[in-house]
Amino acid sequence: HDDVRVIVVTDGSRILGLGDLGSNGMGIPIGKLSLYCAAGGIAPHRVLPVVLDVGTNNEELLNDDFYLGVPKPRLEGKAYYQMVEEFMQAVSHRWP
Repeated sequence: HDDVRVIVVTDGSRILGLGDLGSNGMGIPIGKLSLYCAAGGIAPHRVLPVVLDVGTNNEELLNDDFYLGVPKPRLEGKAYYQMVEEFMQAVSHRWP
């Protein structure tokens, strides 16, 4: 993507009352961006859905052999915020 105008980011936690979905929460940014494209007139090639896979505290997902996300407890505290800051800096650098 060379001309991204809108990015919707999730870390998969607290998804619409569904709780911690981890990387399975990718449908949320995709759905939001679909609405922005359909109702807001944003061209689909100018949007980017992102999941920051920082693990999950959902025991069911942690015990699921087919879970595609990071099968470790959710990153928290200072380490979490440093990772988010790094992501934001990278995005700002790539699409100023």
